[in-house]
Amino acid sequence: MNLGIFQVQQPALQRMPGLSRSLDIAVVGGGPAGAICALMLARGGARVGLVHWGGYAAGGIELVSGHARHLIERYSPDFFQKASLGVEVHETISLWDTPEPVTFNAMFNPWGAGIAIERPLFDRALRDVACMAGVLIIDDAKIVGIERSGDQWHLLMRSAAATVGDEAGSHASASFLVLATGRVAAQFVDRSPVAEPSGIALMTFLRTPVSGSVPSPGNTLYVEGMDNGWWYALPAGDGSYFAGFCTDRDEVKKRPASLKEFFVRELRNTRLLAPLLSAASGKIQISGRMAGAQVFDRMSGEGWIAVGDAAYAPDPLSGMGIELAIESAQLGAHALLKATQGSTQPHALMGFAEYEDAIRERVSRQEKTAAYHYGRL
Repeated sequence: MNLGIFQVQQPALQRMPGLSRSLDIAVVGGGPAGAICALMLARGGARVGLVHWGGYAAGGIELVSGHARHLIERYSPDFFQKASLGVEVHETISLWDTPEPVTFNAMFNPWGAGIAIERPLFDRALRDVACMAGVLIIDDAKIVGIERSGDQWHLLMRSAAATVGDEAGSHASASFLVLATGRVAAQFVDRSPVAEPSGIALMTFLRTPVSGSVPSPGNTLYVEGMDNGWWYALPAGDGSYFAGFCTDRDEVKKRPASLKEFFVRELRNTRLLAPLLSAASGKIQISGRMAGAQVFDRMSGEGWIAVGDAAYAPDPLSGMGIELAIESAQLGAHALLKATQGSTQPHALMGFAEYEDAIRERVSRQEKTAAYHYGRL
């Protein structure tokens, strides 16, 4: 079966049938955590392959915080000028348990302005940076089987173009496995989430005409709390916005109208975002994904480690999703490099224990911050 491969310094897609690879480390998942972890591992001298399948890829606009932007530019200084363009967020206007909106200017952020960026393009640009660092990118390949035999992981992959009943596939073996599969982390290893997230985020683009009347010049993040959830709107360029409504899944289940009518009705009840709806043009298409914090009972084990949302997914309210994904990727890469350079397996497991402790410390800190600022929800 054909499988897409990006060769180092050769971004053109090639098709290679019946591929079998032997790696030091296999990274499953091509989002920010997987790409950064793979990049650091390759720069550390490991033979790394990254398996990416677009079926679970996040869509829409996402906020890259000023700190996350700084972390990425350490690996690729001109990333946001050439590789992945976005819209700088110069201020945040929030209406959260206050009688009037509160404005926070990005100039007071020590890390500078964040960037609102289209997530698929952002992820692809990060994978390209990893590719240039020596990572073998196995693109549009779905993992259909993972087994551990002895001290090796064996991965069976199938191309997204595979037909039903086609048994052909490609294989890879690796000493270590990195799970970077996000919130929808498949149970490749024996573990389970501590608690299933109860929230859902309903999202859409509000495409406003360039000449239309919008509440800002297009560089503002809006956040507004409601009795049954909270709203945000990120600039998407040309005066348009990407708006999301985060609420409990039970609120959606008991809605009396269609999903679109429910979304529009709730949006009209807002103070900050309602003008975006009145200025929007074209049809509104609603998409949804899980929201709310999610953590797993284990973040590592014998020969494997989880990074990004596959280890801990913060509530989207925090705006720290990509930031924590990159931090976990860095910590995970350091632990894996220590393991591959160590002479004994106990040394590797010790590094993984240190990794879990570091992630739990960040989880505790983030949860305390979220409880302090957004305890009502």
